[in-house]
Amino acid sequence: MQALIEAGFTPLNLAQTRLFMAGTLENIAQPVLITFDDGYESLYHFALPVARQLKIPMTVFMITSRAGRRIQFAEYLTESQIKEMVGSGYFDFGSHTHDLHTDTVSIFDAFSGHAENPVLRLLQRDLRMSTARLESALGKRPLALAWPYGKFNGEFSAIARHSGFRLHFTSVYGYNEPGANPFAIKRIPVTSRDTAESVLRKASPLRR
Repeated sequence: MQALIEAGFTPLNLAQTRLFMAGTLENIAQPVLITFDDGYESLYHFALPVARQLKIPMTVFMITSRAGRRIQFAEYLTESQIKEMVGSGYFDFGSHTHDLHTDTVSIFDAFSGHAENPVLRLLQRDLRMSTARLESALGKRPLALAWPYGKFNGEFSAIARHSGFRLHFTSVYGYNEPGANPFAIKRIPVTSRDTAESVLRKASPLRR
C-alpha cells in the first residue's frame, strides 16, 4: 500500500469508483480500488490499521451468512467489527452473496431445461438477505456486488441490478476505463506471493 501511494496512485472508495465508471470523476491521478473478497476477520487485524495509517479507502465484499462465524479454519468479521471498520471512514462493504458462495452458474445450467429455472428465485432471495444483513450493519443499502468466483450470466446480472446493486465486480483480469460497463468490472488479483514491485507492475499497464 505504501508503494502504491509513493508511486502516485489514488485509492478510491465505492462512490468515487461509480463516478469513475460513469466518466464523471475528474482530476484523479492513477485511480485504483483496493478490494477484498469473503470478509475474513484478518482484515480487521491487518487491513484496518494500514487503512488508518495511510488513509487509504478499501472495499470488502462480504459473504453475509458467515459474519461472526468460524468455518473450518476461517474466521469471519463480526457485525461489530464491520461497524467499526465502516466507522473508521476508510471501509466500504459490498455483497459477496449471502449464502451462495459457489459455482451458481453451473447449477443454473443444470436446470436449463426447466420452464422456470429455480436458481433465479434462489438468487433473488439470497441477494435480498445479503442486502438486509449489510444494510443493518452499514445503515444504508450496499452499492456493490462481487460475484463468487467471478461467475455470472445475463439473468444473474439483471437480478442484481433489480436488487439495487449498481456496481458488479467479476474476476476477469484487466483494467477499467471511464465509460466501461459497471456491471462487468474487471479486477487484478494480488496474492501473498506478490511483492511491492509486482503489485506496481500489475497496477499499471505501462509497467508490464
